[in-house]
Amino acid sequence: MLAQPSAQLQYEKSLVHSGHAPTELVSVFCDDLFNPKNETFTSAFSADELKGLAHLYGLLVETADSNFPDVTAMLKDPTWRRVVDVAQQLRGRMADAR
Repeated sequence: MLAQPSAQLQYEKSLVHSGHAPTELVSVFCDDLFNPKNETFTSAFSADELKGLAHLYGLLVETADSNFPDVTAMLKDPTWRRVVDVAQQLRGRMADAR
């Protein structure tokens, strides 16, 4: 989802009753998915893929305190655009490797 701005906007629309999409987009990756100390997680990726995921994690941490009001504002921010670009590149490299 991080690689697809349209999916981010669609996700935001799905949060009808609760949730703040900008916060959740960062949280899902940083808190729920990225777990470099978990052997199951690390064994699923090559060393280069893990480095790419760590880079993406670092970029997401940089945006964590940005307090975007919504995904539209987030997508206009150069720091978030960098997150999207890196996610797209990483997604492409992983797809090519599979």
